[in-house]
Amino acid sequence: MFKSTFAIALLVSCAISANSLAQSTNSCNLTLSGVVTGADSNKPLFYVAVDLLQLSKGIYTDKNGGFAINGICPGHYHLQLFQIGYVKVDTLIDIESNRKIKIYLKLDNVNLTQVNITSNKVEKEKVQTLDQTTLSGEQLQQTRGEVLGDALKSIAGVDVISTGPTIIKPVIHGLYSNRILILNNGVPQEGQQWGTEHAPEIDPFVATKLTVVKGASSIRYGSDAIGGVVLVDPADLPTNKSMSGEINLIGMDNSRMYCGSGILQGAIGDSSLSYRIQGTYRRSGTLQAPDYNLDNTGTLEQNYSAALGYNKEHYGATVYYSHFYTEIGINRNTVAGNYNQLLELFALNHPIVDSAFTYKIQRGFQTVSHDMVKISAFLKYASFGKLEATLARQDDSRQEYSFEVPYSPLGQLNNAAENDFELITHTAELVWEHNPIGHITGSIGADFMTQENIYTGLSYAPVIPNYLNYSGGLFIIEKWSISNKLLLEGGLRYDDKWQQEYMLDATTLGTYRNTQTYNSTTATLGVTYRISQKLSLDANAGNGWRSPSVYELYAYGIHGATATFEVGDSTLKVEKSYDFNTSLHYESEKLFADIGVYVNYINNYIYLQPQAGKSDATVQTIEGFFPRFNFTQTDALFKGADFDVKWRITKHLQYEPKITLVFANDLTNHDYLVLIPPERFQNSIEYRWQKLGRLTNVFISLGNIYVAKQTRVPLNSDFVPPPNGYDLFFAAIGLSLPLGNQEMSISIQGNNITNTAYREYLDFFRYYADEPGRNIQLKIRIPFQVFSSKSKQITNN
Repeated sequence: MFKSTFAIALLVSCAISANSLAQSTNSCNLTLSGVVTGADSNKPLFYVAVDLLQLSKGIYTDKNGGFAINGICPGHYHLQLFQIGYVKVDTLIDIESNRKIKIYLKLDNVNLTQVNITSNKVEKEKVQTLDQTTLSGEQLQQTRGEVLGDALKSIAGVDVISTGPTIIKPVIHGLYSNRILILNNGVPQEGQQWGTEHAPEIDPFVATKLTVVKGASSIRYGSDAIGGVVLVDPADLPTNKSMSGEINLIGMDNSRMYCGSGILQGAIGDSSLSYRIQGTYRRSGTLQAPDYNLDNTGTLEQNYSAALGYNKEHYGATVYYSHFYTEIGINRNTVAGNYNQLLELFALNHPIVDSAFTYKIQRGFQTVSHDMVKISAFLKYASFGKLEATLARQDDSRQEYSFEVPYSPLGQLNNAAENDFELITHTAELVWEHNPIGHITGSIGADFMTQENIYTGLSYAPVIPNYLNYSGGLFIIEKWSISNKLLLEGGLRYDDKWQQEYMLDATTLGTYRNTQTYNSTTATLGVTYRISQKLSLDANAGNGWRSPSVYELYAYGIHGATATFEVGDSTLKVEKSYDFNTSLHYESEKLFADIGVYVNYINNYIYLQPQAGKSDATVQTIEGFFPRFNFTQTDALFKGADFDVKWRITKHLQYEPKITLVFANDLTNHDYLVLIPPERFQNSIEYRWQKLGRLTNVFISLGNIYVAKQTRVPLNSDFVPPPNGYDLFFAAIGLSLPLGNQEMSISIQGNNITNTAYREYLDFFRYYADEPGRNIQLKIRIPFQVFSSKSKQITNN
């Protein structure tokens, strides 16, 4: 299965353990006992799984909610409690003598966002039976300094589609762009995401948790979620009188990137008023492939955000603002003056121009500015449940500069953007989480969106026309805990959308309007079955839909970042998906396994088709020759599997394999589809000490990624055949050391450490250049606490 195997000799020089298990064999006679009750009803909960992971000692609560675990040695333990329909408890506990505890479990109504401490922030109801994976803690820390797409691709089932090494978008189960919804702090991210080279305008440093929900999620989030959802969640605002924060410093040798990000947060007065401010600066220069520099690939980011919240037991409100700004250089080795030069560029193994390193970004670049304001509030009373409202405004401004200085309409050189877009979006949402009705919990909600796109570039014929978009939806999601082992979930949603474009007649230069209306009903049905204390099964079936975007309907022109000429089709129909996925989860002290399988039939699947081999395969413009891509649609079937395993071989040694498999067929033409991710296999092995002297969390790891050649493509369907498969190796070493009452973490990571030259099938720049070579990264995290007072009680409220 793999192109390479591991023969790894692990050398260690440091180690750690936040707390070690000081167990003496003659004193292992302690007892941990307690009672588990429901936070909503204050009644005992029967058959809750209670597990001490280090000892593999697990039992179930009795009919009075009681439990007792005997034969425990003094030490520090990992305690987990789980019952279907309730939020899982995962915590650490000290046991130095016989101990009795009382634990409250909260109904699992709002489990998609960060819930670490007492909090009343507006949260999102999840489709619980869909497979999902979360990056947080150290796993998330290891991705710091990377853009959002790169941070997510370590998750099984997630790939990326890119335009060169600087513009990256997530792909979930083979689907991307407008089929993947990104929720930025609970708000659907709305930017110019209609282009494959338009990366999400999000600073990953705002998040303490990144969650990928795999599968159609239209029932909760609307029509743009038929492929999945990415949740970018910050931590709750603090609720104790302390001023704290952290500083992240990152450096990379490839592109000589340097990055700094900081957070400062605290609470005021009686701790009802909380605040957080955050900022990031990131700068990189010319990237290096193994054999040459990648011309004009520098980037610049300047981001900041602030939040202010006021929360009481029964009501509260939060105001959040974020600003994201980036400049992205576009590789200049893509311009051909004639057809023969274009063919030469495709055939070259080395770009014509091998530029020197520079931080300067030349023409052939994008600038993007994204501002978001969010106001959320809630009311929560025992008599009616919880009512939440969210209002948000987003202003996305994008400028695209071609490689050459253009002429103004008066025939003069004008160093301005050829394409200048502004997208203004307003969203509103109201959700009622009703009180439990027996064993049934759920929510009913409504959302609404208005959107206006304004073009002010130099071209008489913009890449997309100006447009207005109004949409709204109503939904209901209910969960029925039939027993302690079985949960059923169902949902229903209705959406309506109105869209109008302001078109330009190329002959008369007059304007006219096109109008479309769309509406559809979606439904989902799922089940979770806990087979045993350690093994559970999720299954979900549902449908979804997506209307064609304005770009897919009316695109006509050069897409500078991808060096392609793209053409829309105004006759495109609505996509309709019918998705089934199931996943098996196993978790014990030594082994974690998550295996998912899915099938997704999409009627009228819209995709960008290369026109290779056709009479209109290329387009000549005043800027040069470009390969042509047309939007078209077909009936498609996607199927595949994700495997994610963590095997704790010994106390210190862990092995983690991951596999992502995607298969897609064009059912209309009885063929394969283009731009589908090839098989990806990832292996890593890690040796870790929890404690060594004053150091903690010391680790050393080595891994390999093998990506196969994509052979399942239509014959002669592309301008260049899919690239060969490749093997990449990566390694990391890290530790934490005391810094006052905090711990500073330091790590060094190496990606593509063998400096392998390769090309990625889902990268539009594979026609012209290799991917970046070896990259060594230094990452430092410095937490701090200015002063503190007694914290409020931690719960899972």
